[in-house]
Amino acid sequence: MPTTLTFLLLVLSGLMGCTVPDDRAAAAVPDDPAKAVLDAFSTHRVVAIGENHGHADLHAIVFDLLERPEAPRLIDDIAIEWGNSLYQHVVDRYVAGADVPWDSVTMAWRNTIVSPNTVWDAPMYGHFLTRIRAINEDLPDSSQYRVLLTDTPVDWSAVESRQDLGPFFDRAAHMADVIRNESLRKGRRSLFVAGGLHVSRLPRRHVNQAGIPFGEITPVAWLELRHPGTVFVIQSMGRAAELGLDELTTSGNPKYIDLQKSIDAGHILANRSSTLKNRDGSPLDVYGEATLSDIIDAAILWDPNTVVLEDEDRSAYQDAWYWDELNRRSMIMRGEPMDSSLRNE
Repeated sequence: MPTTLTFLLLVLSGLMGCTVPDDRAAAAVPDDPAKAVLDAFSTHRVVAIGENHGHADLHAIVFDLLERPEAPRLIDDIAIEWGNSLYQHVVDRYVAGADVPWDSVTMAWRNTIVSPNTVWDAPMYGHFLTRIRAINEDLPDSSQYRVLLTDTPVDWSAVESRQDLGPFFDRAAHMADVIRNESLRKGRRSLFVAGGLHVSRLPRRHVNQAGIPFGEITPVAWLELRHPGTVFVIQSMGRAAELGLDELTTSGNPKYIDLQKSIDAGHILANRSSTLKNRDGSPLDVYGEATLSDIIDAAILWDPNTVVLEDEDRSAYQDAWYWDELNRRSMIMRGEPMDSSLRNE
């Protein structure tokens, strides 16, 4: 039997057209993830979105929010992982509408420190820049978005050995520094899009074969260290079903959930969201006893049956210069050439 107080609350809520608030109601899922991302800029100067690489549908949400009339008043810069900062001047001119040869623009993602990994050869990463250029065409110069390339400025033409790459491997610190120097210190606001592992608030930790613990501080962790409370973190859970996180899957359209308010999702152990493995294939203890709400603020949930990850565009490897250069880099990094099936199908 309901108490008198409960009965009165139910009557009042019915009269006012609302429901009695509880923790689950506070975590109610908006139908509009793009709006939820924009709303985060009302309280934070940087909003970080962690992606599953190749998930073009997530980028569609980013384009949706950037095209809304209120977005240019809230966002100045779009910081991306898949761009070598050595080419910042090229991309600045390109997204501003200048006549820049496309071959020059492609260098931004073809020449990152992760090369010869071909992850950025998925068409969606080049399309991202062409779409921002198109959006900027409809904006006044003072409101146009700037795209910040956050990966380290390696010049592959000067690399002859793995040792030459040593100064460029600390990607996380460099990503944070680009956002700090090019956006935060100038009083601007940034949308930061990067792989999910880069947006955790907590350092990733592991123990090497000698039993020595190591920690990898993420770009978000670096930013929060220097500018506490600056970053709001949203993780796209496009592979939650793969990871066994049934609590973080949905059906139909993508949904947004605030993990700081959710009773169930926020208490999932963060380790369960990690794809990192030990040499024997067992899950790596990355976050200890930390929960998802310790490492991220919110999530965009996807129907596992609709998630499609885009593969590399293999036509790019018909470019003799690029294919030869990938093979040179592969010999430096791996001691073996590229998989020839990438080019000869």
